[in-house]
Amino acid sequence: MKKIFILLFAILLLAACSDEGEATENTGEENTDNTTENETDADTSEEAEQKKVYQIGETAVITSDLYEFDYEVTVNDFQLTKEVDGSTIDDYLSGAREEDVFAVVDITIKNISDESYVPNQMFSANFSGIDEDGGHTSYDEFFPEGDEELAPGDEVEGHLVYTTTTDYADAFLLKYEFTSDTETHFELPNPEK
Repeated sequence: MKKIFILLFAILLLAACSDEGEATENTGEENTDNTTENETDADTSEEAEQKKVYQIGETAVITSDLYEFDYEVTVNDFQLTKEVDGSTIDDYLSGAREEDVFAVVDITIKNISDESYVPNQMFSANFSGIDEDGGHTSYDEFFPEGDEELAPGDEVEGHLVYTTTTDYADAFLLKYEFTSDTETHFELPNPEK
């Protein structure tokens, strides 16, 4: 009887040692797979960081992250100015300094989806320095065209207006779908530099 227990114990011990060896081999394979997955994740992150940056005059096709429809945006012009549509910088900033200005981005938005929508209700664009996260949203009162329904195939032109200073940055970014996978940038060189 003792021989049977010793024999069973020996078999179990060998089986346990054999399983540990297989686990070690599998772990090695899994580590190789994880390394490949991590490299793939890193490649994906780098691609995300290297998003296309559009210039003035170029048209971007953008997918709404929240509503899942496509629209086109073209930046037609960019300027820094003290007055927009009869409003001065002093009307918006009390104690405005000499370098305080409006940043005016002239845009065209085209509805390339199959449903009508009101642009100002569906998306907005953030404005920041070239190397900054975040940004400011525009003053909607300067873009009343964006408050009207835009039918499929139609487009609307207007301007987005922000406040900044002439010496704030060498270039600015206009960011659509901010903080989403479809975030899209337009680079706007500072006309004062």
